[in-house]
Amino acid sequence: MLRYLQSWIDQLRWQRLEPFENLGFMLLDHLDGILNYCRTKVRFGVVEAINGNIKTLYRRGRGYKNLGYLLLKAQRMAVTKTEFIVLKKAA
Repeated sequence: MLRYLQSWIDQLRWQRLEPFENLGFMLLDHLDGILNYCRTKVRFGVVEAINGNIKTLYRRGRGYKNLGYLLLKAQRMAVTKTEFIVLKKAA
């Protein structure tokens, strides 16, 4: 998948038209997220629901000591067992 996207981005940049070049740069900026979606196939509705639950917990709890405890509370709030993965972007 990475090779396909990379060749497509190269073709976009080869066109030498500013909108296509901008699209190529935007795809490069979001390449990690695109590849993560292709790997896991999580629907965005589910992600938004989980984010809403976490925001509600955060407002209701007025802060938590650490991220692990907040995610534990979010798992307890979820109907099913949800695995939360915290990703840090490479600098």
